[in-house]
Amino acid sequence: MNTLKRLRLLIRRLRDPDTGCVWNRAQNFQSIVPYTIEEAYEVSDLVENEAWSRLPEELGDLLYQVLYLCELGEEEERFTLDSVMDALELKILRRNPDLVDEHMSSGEKFDTSLEWSEIKSADRRQKGMFSELDDIPNALPSLLASKKMQERVASSGFEPHDIDSSLAKTKQELTGLKVLSESHRSDSLSTTGLGDLMFTLVNIGLDEHIDLETALRKANKIFERRFRKVERELDLLGTTFHEVCPIKLKELWSDTSSISAKTTRN
Repeated sequence: MNTLKRLRLLIRRLRDPDTGCVWNRAQNFQSIVPYTIEEAYEVSDLVENEAWSRLPEELGDLLYQVLYLCELGEEEERFTLDSVMDALELKILRRNPDLVDEHMSSGEKFDTSLEWSEIKSADRRQKGMFSELDDIPNALPSLLASKKMQERVASSGFEPHDIDSSLAKTKQELTGLKVLSESHRSDSLSTTGLGDLMFTLVNIGLDEHIDLETALRKANKIFERRFRKVERELDLLGTTFHEVCPIKLKELWSDTSSISAKTTRN
């Protein structure tokens, strides 16, 4: 029995209505999805930190989530692991037409003249989705959703911004936020203005091939490392943030300016 079959059997034993684990028997699609998302973020974090020795374990956790969801699908007679893998194979082949002739044996034929974006659009239309934005999940983090929306509309030929206009828009939004701040207004207008600014920054990131989620995560890590270093320095000095002289605190913070985002946690 191969590893995949053993894992599937293990999940079935955990969910056995008579002898299985109480917690596992109580799970459903809705309750499992948050764990799936969490495991995906764990994998992303380890790759970002190049923690290769820990990555196999986390990839296993993510695979377990996929197998668990497939088991739920089989129990409810909605889909099977085989149907999931078949659909994946067909999608890969459809989106990589150069592989079709040497790989396909099912008799299914694809239009090999289409570009990648056209193939994906055709796939959506085949599923009854006629807008480029139809299948962007509502549950996506806002930054990722913004990126996907802007990528989609650009691939359809709608490109309302270039780098110069995006930079100009950024300056405009910053000026507007400054005016609202100086007038002590903190209402829906400032919320909209900040949202517009972030949307424009996502557009700049796409133009410059920079993923804002990754960029912000790196900025967070830099800040965290700098802050922790200042904490250690204050501890050595026998003082705290509340007690230290502002000039000394500024000096300590400046001393951390060379710290980078890269940190490996093996």
